[in-house]
Amino acid sequence: MKTSKLKAELDAIMESGLQNVFIPYAKGNSIRIKNTVIRRTKQGYLIFDVKDSKRIADTFSKRGAIAYARCVSKNRRDALDTVLDLDMKLGKHYMDSIFAKSTIEKTRDSARKDSAMVRFDIAKDYTWHYVSQLDDYIFDD
Repeated sequence: MKTSKLKAELDAIMESGLQNVFIPYAKGNSIRIKNTVIRRTKQGYLIFDVKDSKRIADTFSKRGAIAYARCVSKNRRDALDTVLDLDMKLGKHYMDSIFAKSTIEKTRDSARKDSAMVRFDIAKDYTWHYVSQLDDYIFDD
């Protein structure tokens, strides 16, 4: 019984300390960065502002949601549209790579398979490119 009380007290201390820094932490089924909460849905991720109690954005990827939440927490309002644009492009190329991979696995036509392999490589390269750009927003100082 004492361990659960001690754990609750330690969690309260950690949570109050994390409100002042830009480190993402998990609480329940959400990710929090300062006053921003990220929740997963079937369509992607929703970002909420706890202070205003309203939804501020939707993203395709968790990486895009964290980058957006960090920009909101750091008052980098100029970067918000850029992060959403990068996340949208990431989602587009990720879906293209899944479609091309499915075509590669299912087709018997060698010309179609070669074409799908080229499209898969291009989509994969773009996906990693946008992932690295979103990482720059996450890990900036």
